[in-house]
Amino acid sequence: MRSELKRAMGASMKLYRLKKNIPQENLGPSQPYISTLEAGRGNASIDKIEQMAGVLGVHPVSIILAGYLSSGDDVTTDQLLERIRNELLQIGL
Repeated sequence: MRSELKRAMGASMKLYRLKKNIPQENLGPSQPYISTLEAGRGNASIDKIEQMAGVLGVHPVSIILAGYLSSGDDVTTDQLLERIRNELLQIGL
């Protein structure tokens, strides 16, 4: 994962966490692990993203999308969702 995307995903997780007043200790395996992710220095597995999303009360894809949208790519939410919609249609979903 490119470093800008890691930073953006970490920042997105942190925003969700702060909006819901959830301490790092309650979000995942350990406070240092969450701190590392939020600082953009670590890679979360799909399992960990799903676990953290459950605690945050959001869909795991929301965390990933928020990361992509804030990673510096010049794309709007509508553009990204339209691309995803088209790619899902290509595989019959």
